[in-house]
Amino acid sequence: MLSGWRKTADDIHKQDTAVFTHFWNKMRKEIDEGTAPHSWGKLFLQSDYKKHGVDDLAAIYAAYDQFISGLIEVVP
Repeated sequence: MLSGWRKTADDIHKQDTAVFTHFWNKMRKEIDEGTAPHSWGKLFLQSDYKKHGVDDLAAIYAAYDQFISGLIEVVP
Protein backbone atom coordinates (compact mmCIF):
# COMPACT_ATOMS: atom_id res chain seq x y z
CA MET A 1 0.00 0.00 0.00
CA LEU A 2 2.88 2.36 0.68
CA SER A 3 4.56 1.68 -2.65
CA GLY A 4 2.98 3.96 -5.21
CA TRP A 5 5.10 2.48 -8.01
CA ARG A 6 3.85 -1.12 -7.59
CA LYS A 7 0.79 -0.88 -9.87
CA THR A 8 2.82 0.86 -12.57
CA ALA A 9 5.53 -1.79 -12.33
CA ASP A 10 2.95 -4.60 -12.51
CA ASP A 11 1.43 -3.01 -15.63
CA ILE A 12 4.85 -2.71 -17.27
CA HIS A 13 5.67 -6.33 -16.37
CA LYS A 14 2.41 -7.53 -17.96
CA GLN A 15 3.16 -5.58 -21.15
CA ASP A 16 6.74 -6.85 -21.30
CA THR A 17 5.60 -10.42 -20.74
CA ALA A 18 3.08 -10.16 -23.57
CA VAL A 19 5.72 -8.86 -26.01
CA PHE A 20 8.39 -11.37 -24.97
CA THR A 21 5.89 -14.25 -25.11
CA HIS A 22 4.88 -13.22 -28.62
CA PHE A 23 8.47 -13.56 -29.86
CA TRP A 24 8.97 -16.81 -27.91
CA ASN A 25 5.87 -18.31 -29.53
CA LYS A 26 6.96 -17.05 -32.95
CA MET A 27 10.37 -18.69 -32.49
CA ARG A 28 8.71 -21.90 -31.29
CA LYS A 29 6.51 -21.94 -34.41
CA GLU A 30 9.52 -21.34 -36.67
CA ILE A 31 11.40 -24.18 -34.98
CA ASP A 32 8.43 -26.50 -35.51
CA GLU A 33 8.29 -25.47 -39.18
CA GLY A 34 12.05 -25.82 -39.60
CA THR A 35 12.50 -22.18 -40.63
CA ALA A 36 14.10 -20.75 -37.47
CA PRO A 37 17.61 -19.36 -37.97
CA HIS A 38 20.41 -20.59 -35.76
CA SER A 39 20.49 -18.62 -32.52
CA TRP A 40 21.14 -18.97 -28.82
CA GLY A 41 17.40 -18.62 -28.18
CA LYS A 42 16.65 -21.50 -30.52
CA LEU A 43 19.18 -23.75 -28.81
CA PHE A 44 17.86 -22.71 -25.41
CA LEU A 45 14.25 -23.40 -26.39
CA GLN A 46 15.22 -26.82 -27.71
CA SER A 47 17.15 -27.66 -24.53
CA ASP A 48 15.59 -29.30 -21.52
CA TYR A 49 15.54 -26.06 -19.52
CA LYS A 50 12.65 -27.24 -17.32
CA LYS A 51 14.85 -30.09 -16.09
CA HIS A 52 17.07 -27.45 -14.51
CA GLY A 53 14.20 -25.72 -12.73
CA VAL A 54 13.66 -22.94 -15.26
CA ASP A 55 9.98 -22.21 -15.83
CA ASP A 56 8.56 -20.93 -19.11
CA LEU A 57 8.46 -17.27 -18.08
CA ALA A 58 12.07 -17.29 -16.89
CA ALA A 59 13.07 -19.04 -20.13
CA ILE A 60 11.23 -16.42 -22.18
CA TYR A 61 13.04 -13.60 -20.39
CA ALA A 62 16.43 -15.37 -20.69
CA ALA A 63 15.99 -15.91 -24.43
CA TYR A 64 14.83 -12.33 -24.94
CA ASP A 65 17.75 -10.99 -22.91
CA GLN A 66 20.15 -12.82 -25.20
CA PHE A 67 18.34 -11.45 -28.25
CA ILE A 68 18.66 -7.88 -26.98
CA SER A 69 22.33 -8.41 -26.09
CA GLY A 70 22.95 -9.57 -29.65
CA LEU A 71 21.31 -6.46 -31.05
CA ILE A 72 23.38 -4.18 -28.83
CA GLU A 73 26.60 -5.83 -30.05
CA VAL A 74 25.57 -5.12 -33.66
CA VAL A 75 25.06 -1.40 -33.07
CA PRO A 76 28.30 0.53 -33.75
